Amino acid sequence: MDHRSRKKIHLKGFNYTVGNHVYFITICTAGKKPYLKDAGIAGVIVDGMEFRRKGKEIILFCYCVMPDHVHMLLSLAQGYNKTLIDWVSDFKRYSAKSIKVAHGIEHLWQKNFYDHVVRNDESLIKVAEYIVNNPVRKGMASEWKEYPYSRMIDPLPM
Repeated sequence: MDHRSRKKIHLKGFNYTVGNHVYFITICTAGKKPYLKDAGIAGVIVDGMEFRRKGKEIILFCYCVMPDHVHMLLSLAQGYNKTLIDWVSDFKRYSAKSIKVAHGIEHLWQKNFYDHVVRNDESLIKVAEYIVNNPVRKGMASEWKEYPYSRMIDPLPM
């Protein structure tokens, strides 16, 4: 019998509760469908990130909402006593419920998400530029600032 296991996408043994790490997060839509191309749906995603930022759950350095995925560069806020995995699960659950009610999409997100712990020897500026310039690379804008769902917010911890 073939017992395939799921690919491990998070670092084994890494403490995802510590607030002094910077994470590059990618969350994809179910089946990579371009649900987030809809301005109303993209707005729910942006509002959800801002709500959690203002609620002192995360420090949100930048984000980009593309038609079939979302990139975020963030840290867990001091005093937020859950893991990164908990935070992403809560974010996905809330946004999926809101979008299901307003737009009738049954399965918005893929089951997992991808995270990359930005290490000290990596350039936060390069990672942030990669995120906000995603629509430029995909030919959706000539400059990242003209794309409505790509934004730099909190100062990078440098």
